Amino acid sequence: MDNRRSFLTDGRRLGGALAGLLLAQAANQAAAAVGPRPDAAPDGIAFTMFSRHLQWVSTQGEAESLPYDVGVRIGEKAQEIGYQWIDLTVRSTGHVDPSRVDVAVNLPLMLNGIRSTGAKCRHMTCNIVDTTTAANTRGGVPVMAEDILRVANDNGIALYRWGGFSYTTSEDTFGKQLLRQLDAFAERVAALATLNRSYGATALYHTFSGGNNGRSVWDLMHMLERFDPADLALNFDIGHMVTESALSAWRSNVRHALPYIKSVGLKDGLVQRNASTGAVASSWAAAGQGMVQWKEFFQLLLEGGYTGPAEAQYEYNVTGLNNQSVSLNTTFWSDHAQFASGNITPAFMTEELKKDLAVYRQAALDAGWPAARLS
Repeated sequence: MDNRRSFLTDGRRLGGALAGLLLAQAANQAAAAVGPRPDAAPDGIAFTMFSRHLQWVSTQGEAESLPYDVGVRIGEKAQEIGYQWIDLTVRSTGHVDPSRVDVAVNLPLMLNGIRSTGAKCRHMTCNIVDTTTAANTRGGVPVMAEDILRVANDNGIALYRWGGFSYTTSEDTFGKQLLRQLDAFAERVAALATLNRSYGATALYHTFSGGNNGRSVWDLMHMLERFDPADLALNFDIGHMVTESALSAWRSNVRHALPYIKSVGLKDGLVQRNASTGAVASSWAAAGQGMVQWKEFFQLLLEGGYTGPAEAQYEYNVTGLNNQSVSLNTTFWSDHAQFASGNITPAFMTEELKKDLAVYRQAALDAGWPAARLS
């Protein structure tokens, strides 16, 4: 009899939990009926939070089953930290993961949730490479670039981070051999430029340092200059570009590429030598603790007439509440072990993420940007 009573009680609890989840999902679905409210392009610098650094506001399961609610949390937390603009992750392990959810359902819901808080979003990061390579695969079915861009266009997304090019540097790769690879990639993405134009989207290629993934700016510009920057452009990460060319080349790179720079990435870094191996590598640091000349960078953007996102990238290590080092470059969900252990908490993350933004805003003001043009 006790077993039967326990079974019935547990069944009622499970039924109640399931009913609550279904009601919450129904509320999220109802929010889809609210039409998208596209955000206008900024007139100046739009300090932007990369939503990967806010995945800890929910679990992955909540992001998938309650996208509107999680969108509200993203918007509220971003504004609490000081950001009005969001770059939403629409990629594997992201807030909207096309390999796990229907983008046509979850993306509008999450955007509506974000925008309901007053935060703005016209920018996403995804796995698009070209028009013929699947960005993701869901249930054995490829999710192509157009599948994502169609939904994004319908919901006010105008910019998306794009990438995937890599050239080989074997022993016979010199001079024209290298340029032929760059030309081949340009041919490969010509159809993507056309697709972007049809959807009013601009693809932003993220610049990196080190390796051979289109990282020197001249190579990217060799490819991009044959396209309209409204179709294919750059997300110019100044941290990567300074560690790649710390003394002066970064300045000429900004000047040369500026017509194609439609978004900038913000992080600070150093170049360090490993004492044991002798290897040289970049090391990321909190804003103001690395080699980036922030005032001069913002001056160049102002003088060159730049308008658009300035997206913070938090990739350095911090010491948590348990005195354990943790990389902010980790993709945290709220049930991550770092949160479960108490080494980091939502309050800790909120305060930590405020610090770099304060440095960036002050540097922009010192560079001559009017406060009214910083959002």
